[in-house]
Amino acid sequence: MTIAIALQLLISGLSVGSIYALVALALVIPFKASGILNFAQGEFVTVGAYSALILSAFGLPYWVVLPCTIFVGLLTGLLIERTIIRRIMDAPEFTLVIATFAVGLIIKSAIRLYWQDNLFTIDNPIPFKTFKLSGVVLNPQYLWVIGCTTALVCCIAWFFKFSPMGKAMRAVSQSQEGARLMGINVEGILMASWGISTAIGALGGILLAPIIGINPEIGGLILKALVAAVIGGFTSLPGAFVGGLLLGLLETYSGAFFGSTLKNLIPFVVLVVFLLVKPYGLFGKAPLVRI
Repeated sequence: MTIAIALQLLISGLSVGSIYALVALALVIPFKASGILNFAQGEFVTVGAYSALILSAFGLPYWVVLPCTIFVGLLTGLLIERTIIRRIMDAPEFTLVIATFAVGLIIKSAIRLYWQDNLFTIDNPIPFKTFKLSGVVLNPQYLWVIGCTTALVCCIAWFFKFSPMGKAMRAVSQSQEGARLMGINVEGILMASWGISTAIGALGGILLAPIIGINPEIGGLILKALVAAVIGGFTSLPGAFVGGLLLGLLETYSGAFFGSTLKNLIPFVVLVVFLLVKPYGLFGKAPLVRI
């Protein structure tokens, strides 16, 4: 393998890993705040892709469609948290997981009722075609995905470290009871965490749409996002980002060396190895139990 091919695979792997990282981040944020694993997160990616498709049909430019799609994702998450999740918050954890799974199935089925299984796409936001740099063929769309993910991660890091709401979310993730005693509106924070996570999922949908197209099965990538979150550490936001990038690189290089069959198998083998050797992931920590 030449250096040019290795660099080509590196960029491709980082672009795929960036999508995994986005969805993994969207999974970790509400999980840290409420302890709920949202199995409908993949369908929120689908919602983002179809929202972009609908808005684009009105002739709106991509740079208007992008923030509108993120806003639709935000509203969808707020609505679902307020009308469904909050009402069953005290139910057993297994019930909550099944509820999110059911929400995802409802969204997918509703989309399929109108659009069926047809494949759609939206225009590439980058007007430039692929170009060569030192023998490496660069796809501007891949670079756009990597850039958006990097910018989002930086914004999330700033948000949780410096903003009042971010600090409140960190407090709620540590102890809801303690946060409530400090005057924090825990219910509002939980609602916001769902809105933020679904907005991130919608962003993943619009970034992915020009690359692979739009269909009701886009949400299937939640399985890879779960693997990424476990690799990085399910309670760690930096871990979700790193885990997504590592998984994308692992998939891309294994596909180049071993073919498409092993490409889809190896990530899950790595998942099992991590669960056996390092169950809390690269950045996760075992919970402290006071006796």
